[in-house]
Amino acid sequence: MEDQLALFIDFENVAIWAEEHFFDLELDRLMKYLQSRGSVVVKRAYGDWSRFSGYRDDLLDNSIDLIQLYSVRAGKNRADIRLALDALETATTRPQIGTIVIVSGDSDFGALASKLREYGRHVLGIGPSAITHPLLVKSCDEFVYMETVLGQEPAASDAAAPDRESARKLLLEALAGYGQRGKLPVLAAKLKNTLLSMDPTFNEANLGYGQFRAWLEDNGDLANLFFKGLQMYVAPVDFEIPEEFAIVPKPEVRREERAAPTPQASLAASYRNIFAKAIAADLETRRDVLRDIYRELSERPGEWTPGALRDELELRYESKGLIRSRKLLLKIWELGFHQRAYEYLDSAAFGTTVRLAEDINSQAAFIRRAESGFVYAVVESGLKIDRAELASVLLNDPAQVEYVQELLDDLVQRGCITQVNGQYRLPGRSANPLLDSPYLQVVIRDLKAVQPPEGLGADVEAAQELARSGMAKRTHDFAASAQDYLLACRLQWDAVERQDREATLEELRWYLASYASVKAGELSQIRHEYAAAQPYYLAFFSLLQEGTPLWDRTRKLINPMLHFYWRNVAREMGIELEFATSPVNLALQMATHANLELRDKWQAATRQLARVNPDVLRRVAGQIRLVQEDSQQNAQVAGQIEQMLGG
Repeated sequence: MEDQLALFIDFENVAIWAEEHFFDLELDRLMKYLQSRGSVVVKRAYGDWSRFSGYRDDLLDNSIDLIQLYSVRAGKNRADIRLALDALETATTRPQIGTIVIVSGDSDFGALASKLREYGRHVLGIGPSAITHPLLVKSCDEFVYMETVLGQEPAASDAAAPDRESARKLLLEALAGYGQRGKLPVLAAKLKNTLLSMDPTFNEANLGYGQFRAWLEDNGDLANLFFKGLQMYVAPVDFEIPEEFAIVPKPEVRREERAAPTPQASLAASYRNIFAKAIAADLETRRDVLRDIYRELSERPGEWTPGALRDELELRYESKGLIRSRKLLLKIWELGFHQRAYEYLDSAAFGTTVRLAEDINSQAAFIRRAESGFVYAVVESGLKIDRAELASVLLNDPAQVEYVQELLDDLVQRGCITQVNGQYRLPGRSANPLLDSPYLQVVIRDLKAVQPPEGLGADVEAAQELARSGMAKRTHDFAASAQDYLLACRLQWDAVERQDREATLEELRWYLASYASVKAGELSQIRHEYAAAQPYYLAFFSLLQEGTPLWDRTRKLINPMLHFYWRNVAREMGIELEFATSPVNLALQMATHANLELRDKWQAATRQLARVNPDVLRRVAGQIRLVQEDSQQNAQVAGQIEQMLGG
């Protein structure tokens, strides 16, 4: 029987952290992670919802019960007692629930976790690495850091060396313990449980691996893998292989090469990230909703507004017991909107009546038009086209290459994309789309001016080594880190231009964003050349588009980069603003500052950022509206930002 989970979220604790580091708490990612572990049958979040009202729709869409806790005084988190009582009640009255999930970083929940384990429950803790108390970590059976849950797992080549070595040492100690008791070889699943009991934070995802087996294989110098039937066993490398076991052959490559993802795996991951942003609905749900939209607009053309149709479909699905949120229905509607499948009888507004475009003459044509948006987004990103992989992501069937080709042909026929020398691109764009961005010219100029030293190597592997070196130096030496990243950019750029099989555009974007971030830091924090730093901040934000793989990979840099992008405007004028950990608080200071010239310069910088990355500013405006103090003034500031976005 599938394991059942009960989820208890100390919402204030994790939401405030997420807003400071990632703009907001992405509940969909948390729920998908937990659903991969089992059926979540109890879901409760505790907080003062007047403070976190912006999250209520997402919480309700995920069927999470909102437990209201009124604050007695500012800054006091009152979730601990109520959450603990509910968790204990669940453990004592619902024996079918085997796993209790506590989402918090508060040490007060350490005692609760220990008590739940006494009741025989498996306790899974989830919390931010920066604020989680070690007492809570050690009290859980297993602890996963929130960064990993939110998609911040590093590539194996990016994982911190101390973490990798600590995990390797843990593996040796665990195998030694089994050897002393004569329990070798040990089942892989049992070994992982032992590693978790020794260190609840052990998680292969934190080390850049999707599976426990992949991590074991990459540490083949410490352990051998065996199979007996369908079960996998592990033993030290010097363990004598029993005859009844079959050893897993080891690839004759270095650990560093095994750690790096293959180009095909990287391409598939990029497709999935684009799909999550462009479509975000499974095949059955997407097709069902698109058919209903087509049917209604065919039978009643010019009578429905998008808002009224969405409300009608939501009620219809709810009456059938289908949970399809307003957010999901809007996302599916927008598939057709972005590909001009509708004609609005007035302006393209949600309250305007609409009908199907004249060239949509069948249900199949409408669905094809809507789903072509995914392929368009892939072409726009500059990724290579692999029809089988696209079909696998879009249709769950890699054999449907003809349908993908139909989508490509439709986009070409409508002039949305063009085909040059067998490659697809947007009309008027270069083969390398990075060349077309005016905001990247400053970093492209730098990389083309640098010449790699002799003997360095000129391949992707050399670029990876330089990037690892740059990452290790970025916290203490901006200049040295910038130099390493710049050389990595040059090598990867040349490899992409040569169309080397291992060279991916996504990795080049990662190197360029990393270089822009440390170069901006060098110019502003070390040299105090604030104006010279601004183009590098804009280059960084131009690369970091929401929903792309790079957004997930470097999201933790967004807040500090935005903070200094704005703060440097004041520093260039000789004004030192009050310290603020969040760019939201800094924006409020600058937008309402007594110095009118500073306010004007902040608005000019913000308008420029709006052209480069509007998604970031939309999130900032949304957070400003959530701040309760001076709510009327904050609403005005949020309105200013939204006006700059044209919203």
